[in-house]
Amino acid sequence: MYMYSTAVQSLALLTTLLAAALSSTATAAPQATTPVSCHCRCLPFQPCWPNESTWSTLDQAVGGRLIATKPAAYACHDPHFDSATCQEIQKGYYFDYWRQRQPGAVQQTNWEVLDGKACLGFNQTAPCDQGAVPLYTVNATSIEDIQNTVRFAVKHNIRLVIKNTGHDYLGRSIGASSLNLWVYYMKSIAFDDNFVPDGAANGTSSNGAVILGSGVLWKDVYKAADEHNVIVVGGAEGTVGASGGFCQGGGHSPISPRHGLCVDNVLQYKVVTADGDLKVANVYQNKDLFWALRGGGGATFGVVVEAVYKTHSPFKNINQATYQLLFNGTETARKVLSRFLSHQVEWSETGWSGYSYFLRDVMLVSYYLPDANITTAENSLSPFLKYVESLGNVKINGTVYSFPTFWSCFQAGSAATSNDTNAGTNTLLGSRLIPRRNFESSKGISQLTDALINIQGDLLNYGNPLGVLITHLVAGGQVTKGTSAETSVLPAWRKALIHIAVGVGWENTTPLAEQKLVARKLTEATQRLRDITPGSGAYFNEADANEPNWQKNFFGSNYARLKVIKDKVDPAGLFVCRNCVGSEDWSQDFICPRRQ
Repeated sequence: MYMYSTAVQSLALLTTLLAAALSSTATAAPQATTPVSCHCRCLPFQPCWPNESTWSTLDQAVGGRLIATKPAAYACHDPHFDSATCQEIQKGYYFDYWRQRQPGAVQQTNWEVLDGKACLGFNQTAPCDQGAVPLYTVNATSIEDIQNTVRFAVKHNIRLVIKNTGHDYLGRSIGASSLNLWVYYMKSIAFDDNFVPDGAANGTSSNGAVILGSGVLWKDVYKAADEHNVIVVGGAEGTVGASGGFCQGGGHSPISPRHGLCVDNVLQYKVVTADGDLKVANVYQNKDLFWALRGGGGATFGVVVEAVYKTHSPFKNINQATYQLLFNGTETARKVLSRFLSHQVEWSETGWSGYSYFLRDVMLVSYYLPDANITTAENSLSPFLKYVESLGNVKINGTVYSFPTFWSCFQAGSAATSNDTNAGTNTLLGSRLIPRRNFESSKGISQLTDALINIQGDLLNYGNPLGVLITHLVAGGQVTKGTSAETSVLPAWRKALIHIAVGVGWENTTPLAEQKLVARKLTEATQRLRDITPGSGAYFNEADANEPNWQKNFFGSNYARLKVIKDKVDPAGLFVCRNCVGSEDWSQDFICPRRQ
């Protein structure tokens, strides 16, 4: 039983899953000064860079939690090699739970690289460069720590990046020559069954709510919610942060068809903005900022220090269908995929949601149906499974399980994958939201099937061995009911049924030119999905870092208003990251404004 990640955590994880499938067959800092929007960020070799005494002032202001950041594999390389430390690094290097505890690491190591230079792996004699790893990190444990760090970055004109776990497919939580604001240890969780947003009038109706600090992980939210006899809309990967970019970028969930995207469930944010002030944002105060934070992307409008989400009544039960379909040949793959896609509308209307992984000769399916008996679940899947069985050359392994609670289902999946390496590799994604209309005719199904088969061929033809396609049945249902008047998430979510992601990767020894070729081929391959979904877009959190026309494809018609709000709350561009609102105003390395 697997509760799969919402995207490709790494090619190593998918290799493991594929192998499993096949084996089954056999003091305050100084206040901010004048905005610096006309100037490049200060760099370490320049006279403006803070001296040791100035850094000590920040260290004192944040309680001695300023870290001179080193790459995660630093102790495995000469001249810093330390045998005992390196052995510990090797034990955790390919696991997200280890990488998220390292201030100098992110989940996908390609974002730790700068111009081909980094400090990756365990080859003792290989070069070890700082790469894109921040030079300093503040291990923030309070709102005051965050405020002091923000004010320091503004005063000294230093690039600031924000990191919780480092789960980010666009590399937004890391940056060269930067100061890293690390919020991972801000882990407060509280429940309020009668929450009313700040500033609401007397008599305003209340909601059940969970109140989260910046660094809380989804698995901890789910456990606490289960103990409180509620459920919360969150990610399928438990080690993703609950308060940051996941929700601010939209946040799809295995229970989104029942209760909407994460942004649809936000009741209030507390956020430190670029002026160092703490602001409360909800539908009663700082309304524009609240709207922007619900879909406009993380690390863009400020640092969220507290998020308040709706809670919902628990499911009566939840069924999980877990299947491995093994086949040979492109034509068989096409038949299996086409029939699978043709059932998506029907399954969505039945209440199913979930994830499937399609490789050249295997499909892995993990779908969920809450509040239904197991017979209903099995019967709804039976026509598809009987068709696949009738093909004669497909082997089917799997069954439907029933769990009493969402948490018990989640735990079963987490236990099954806890020993799988799932991070520490080089991974890029491309993605597209596929509208429901594409599933409502045989022509639409045929076009989508052809596109996916051809994408897989594209990736295989230039040497990427997996060509991973991931379909997420996480839209439809309640997701369709949100509007841009309520949230700033890409409007295409409201017409989508499926989110499809494509994953590629490479080895650490791959030449830089070839890495760039892989990235370009990914963009070219996913163009096949853009071509058959005009007017749709891509999910910002699981998207191509080289997405063409990204403002439109990530934010749609909401971008213009988001840009106005961005310029208002962060006029100097303190919070800037790849393909984030306003990033077009900056150079590719986010050091110099383009408009100077």
